[in-house]
Amino acid sequence: MPVGAGVIDAGTLTVEARGQRLGTEEYTLERRENGELVLHSQGTLAFKIAFFNVQATFVQVMTFTAQRRPISYQLALDGPIGIGNRRVSASFGATAGTVNDGERQTEIALPEEPFLLLGMFSSYAILPLWAKPDAPQKLKVISLRGDRRDQGELWVLVEHVGPVQMRGAQGALVQAEEYLLRGERLTLTLYLSGERFLALQNDTHKRDESFRLYRSDLFPHGLDLISSQN
Repeated sequence: MPVGAGVIDAGTLTVEARGQRLGTEEYTLERRENGELVLHSQGTLAFKIAFFNVQATFVQVMTFTAQRRPISYQLALDGPIGIGNRRVSASFGATAGTVNDGERQTEIALPEEPFLLLGMFSSYAILPLWAKPDAPQKLKVISLRGDRRDQGELWVLVEHVGPVQMRGAQGALVQAEEYLLRGERLTLTLYLSGERFLALQNDTHKRDESFRLYRSDLFPHGLDLISSQN
């Protein structure tokens, strides 16, 4: 059994945008005995149909090689009375991948370089395994959300900023590392603790532009950044 086999990280994510809660997601990231990684998650998404607020439920499974390269992806999303139902499956080889969304099958070229596969929000939980304090990591982004895979190439740079302190449940101090997730159009702030994902957010005071994804099991009252130590 390789060192570190078993559960790497597990928790509950809450996603907020424009000051509104959009959903929650419970996830588990584990390392198998052969070194492969598997991410299981399930959750709910809120959206509006006409004048009604409704919820969809989803289940997602992602597998990766020991080198964190995606192998497969499965998503089942179910809306109320069948509205918004969606099924997505994908498999990835060395140079190409196949994505089936129930309506069409698409072949996509894969880079030789490392890439970040984005599905539901817990797919960011793989980032702590890429992040390195002493060396920025450049990752190509391949998104399976909506039709974003049809857009041009997207890259992000994972760049270390320094240590920070955060206040968690019952006032406990959480030691974390702050990173920047730099894209061509947007920069997000990423908080990690070892191999644990803590939070991802944009740096804005404008409510209608805000985005926040955080571990609500660790921060039940929202993020509370105490100080930067760098």
